[in-house]
Amino acid sequence: MTEAKSKPEPHPSIAATAISGMALVLALVLHLIGPLRGVDDALAAWVTGLPMGGEIHPSPPFLVWVWTVLLVIGLPQSVLHVRGQWRRWVLVVSALVLTLSWVPVLALAGVTVPVAAPLAALIWASGGSLIYAVRHREPT
Repeated sequence: MTEAKSKPEPHPSIAATAISGMALVLALVLHLIGPLRGVDDALAAWVTGLPMGGEIHPSPPFLVWVWTVLLVIGLPQSVLHVRGQWRRWVLVVSALVLTLSWVPVLALAGVTVPVAAPLAALIWASGGSLIYAVRHREPT
């Protein structure tokens, strides 16, 4: 039996939706119970300590969650609908870099942003998508 026949038939949209849902629930729970608050506080203290002059204020919370929802829904869909493992890794690394770049870029604008919960959701969605992609046949 060949490898292509031994792997299960893919259902990428259903799997991506399930992975996204789990990642969003994880981010929301981590945000509500607060174990990642220390990371966000440390980043906010770092941004506040930068000698840029001007007032530093927090970002509106809904903007962080809009970005998180869009990215956590879009990334698994993209990863599971692309052929080739290296392309999937390019998508995942690009999403991680974009999310991590919030902190220094928004610091230049005088804004602190909580990035720990969105990053946890992104890591969960990335890992789930990559594992699913390895264990199922690629889309045709």
